[in-house]
Amino acid sequence: MTVTAVAFDFGGVLTHSAFAGFNTYEAELGLPTDALVTFFRDDPKMGLLETGQLTSREFMKYVCIEAERRHGTRIDMKRLGAAASEGQVLNPAMLAFVEEVREHATTALLTNNVAEAAWRATFPFHLFEVVVDSSEAGVRKPEPQIYRVLLDKLDRPASQVAFVDDLAVNVDGAAALGIHPILFTGLDACRAELVRLGALLAPQPA
Repeated sequence: MTVTAVAFDFGGVLTHSAFAGFNTYEAELGLPTDALVTFFRDDPKMGLLETGQLTSREFMKYVCIEAERRHGTRIDMKRLGAAASEGQVLNPAMLAFVEEVREHATTALLTNNVAEAAWRATFPFHLFEVVVDSSEAGVRKPEPQIYRVLLDKLDRPASQVAFVDDLAVNVDGAAALGIHPILFTGLDACRAELVRLGALLAPQPA
């Protein structure tokens, strides 16, 4: 069945990188690679933050204290916040791609995110007919319920929906409900997969 709706992740798909700012700060401090990233990707408290059960300040304070305990290096909270903000810088090429997809399919945003995040003030929400944000939904990827919320809002079966995310665990969670998973490795590969699924027309030879 042809895909008629495409949902996109935010960080690492619509932005240049979700975690590059943390890796830069880790290098500045002489910490192991992903010593800070692991808090923002795998820590249970990140789940509480992204479902509105913890404030950004509470989480950042926790990261600073716990990272210093683990590595013996002081973490500056303002510098950590700046590193997090780098992950919110949108990729213009991906926004143009969403506009292209929109000509052929319904577009959605499905994001694990933070209620206080500043990106919303300038985000082009008009490109997405449906938005599912973990901080509003109270559930996060890869929990099955957030994909059910997406399908309900799109009002179509999973077989007609594709989901693009840069984390395998999140596309695997979508696939478990029958949504077509697209692990994001770059724009060209994503385009090719959406063409294969019928959500985009194949490019015409020059």
